[in-house]
Amino acid sequence: MARKGVERPKPTKLRKETREWLTKQTIPNARRIARDLENEGEDVHDLLAAIDELEALLKEGSNRPKA
Repeated sequence: MARKGVERPKPTKLRKETREWLTKQTIPNARRIARDLENEGEDVHDLLAAIDELEALLKEGSNRPKA
């Protein structure tokens, strides 16, 4: 979840390869790590919120019209 009252930064221009790597590699790996940590009893709420926010920023950036 995004924090209330905090303005989100505008998505940065990323190369297609970078965006794909984040979407297909980094985010799934981070989710697996979070799941492992949760299974060990750690509180991963903030980590999952950050992963969700990164994923939302990537989706917003890919939906922007190209300049």
